[in-house]
Amino acid sequence: MKDHIDDISEHRPCPPWCGREHPPGRHPDDQHHTSAPRRLVVVTGDPALDPDDLAVAGAVVARLVRRTTSDMTWLEVVSEEGRAIRMVTTLDSARRLLAALEALVSAAPT
Repeated sequence: MKDHIDDISEHRPCPPWCGREHPPGRHPDDQHHTSAPRRLVVVTGDPALDPDDLAVAGAVVARLVRRTTSDMTWLEVVSEEGRAIRMVTTLDSARRLLAALEALVSAAPT
């Protein structure tokens, strides 16, 4: 069992996009790198079941996240408040999703 004191020897170098401080003594569960958050408003709904006027706008936060003891970087997109929107995916999955979204959006009429 590990002590709850931060073990710096396990940490990999801070990635260039990390904007978080890493003070010693922080609980291991709180040791992760995070990028600056990108906040945006998205409109969500269920167009197969609900009329368009039931769509709602909500703020989401997107950021990169990586545990200090890992080399894997994740993309996190979550509701700013609550859990209505939550997607956490690897960068490879995010790239595939981005390509699919770009293709779908470019095929839709403006």
